[in-house]
Parts: sequence; C-alpha cells; structure tokens
Amino acid sequence: MVLNLMTLFTGETSLILTLSFFTAVIVIYSVFVFYFYRFLAKKNIIELNLNRYNKYSNPTTVKLFAAIFYIIEYIIVFPILTFFWFTILSVLILILATGINIGTILLISAALVASVRVTAHVSEDLSKDLAKMLPFTLLAIAITTSGFFNISDLLSRVMEIPSLFSRVPYYLIFIVGIELTMRIFTFISNIFQKSKVEEETSPTEQEPETE
Repeated sequence: MVLNLMTLFTGETSLILTLSFFTAVIVIYSVFVFYFYRFLAKKNIIELNLNRYNKYSNPTTVKLFAAIFYIIEYIIVFPILTFFWFTILSVLILILATGINIGTILLISAALVASVRVTAHVSEDLSKDLAKMLPFTLLAIAITTSGFFNISDLLSRVMEIPSLFSRVPYYLIFIVGIELTMRIFTFISNIFQKSKVEEETSPTEQEPETE
C-alpha cells in the first residue's frame, strides 16, 4: 500500500501532489490544535450539567445523586474525552516529529495534557497559551527540519501509529488522576471560602443588655 502511494508522488505531478499533501497535513494539525486548546483549556471541561436532572427534595437523596452524576461526568465521560484528544495529539506528533521514539511522544503528549488541565484551574488564559504553544512550536520545528518533506519517511511514521495504543492507558490514568486531584483541591478550597464568607457575614456584635 505504501509503495502504491509512493508512485503517486513521482513524475510530472509530484510537486503539486507533494505540496497538496503537506498542506493538508499542516491544515489538519492546525485545526486540531485550535479546537484542542479551546476545549482542553476550560476549567469545567464537561458542561453536561447532569445535576439538572436531580429533582429530589430530600437532602440525602440530592447528595447521593449529585455524587453519582459527578462520577459519571469525571470518572466516565472525562476519560473518554481525554483519550480522544490525547490519542489524536500523539498521532499528529508522531507524524510530524522525526527522530522521536514512541515513548517520548506519549510522554510529551501526556505532560502537555496534564499541564493544561492543572493550569486551567489557575487561569484559563494561561492554560490556553500553554495548550497551543507547544503544538505549534513542534509544528514549526518539524517543517524546518530537513527530511520532513520526505514522503516515504512520513508514511513510514504513519505505519507506526498502532504501536501507540498499547501504552496509552497508563498515561490516561495519570491524566485522570491529576484532574481528580485538582477537583478535590478546588472542592476543599470552596468549602473554606464559603466558611470564611459565612463567618464574615454573621453578626459579631451582641445586643446591649437591658437593665
């Protein structure tokens, strides 16, 4: 199959086909990064708001179902979304970057995704800058590296994509663990802030005693 594809890039039409091919690669990568950083850099990455389906008035029941909905959102849905973005990012880096082994590519992708999720809890603007900086930097390095526009090398890297999937679960567990840790810290911080506000708004002065 690779040999058949290679024959398309030989002869008189090779320049146009090569130019079209790499233009498509760069466009696809850029579009992905655009949606990647806008999506992943949000603090509340999931906006399903499943809690709106909680119609019970009993406090215990409300807390129970709120916990269930939270688990559905961040234990089930979040890992699926993270797997998608992490895998696509790893595939694109594999295709663009030369001389980087599979382990390093997965490490770069996991570190980027995890860092973006941590900084999203600090500042979404910072998270957005981080989410788009490294991918576009890698693109700039790739297209200025000798050998990048070699079709045979690029197609051989494409053939390595299946080897990515055997190691993805380990990195996915790490990213989900980071997200849950940040959620716990945010939850604890909100409790302390709420308690502080309640203390500041509670009456501190006692009523004067009557004789």
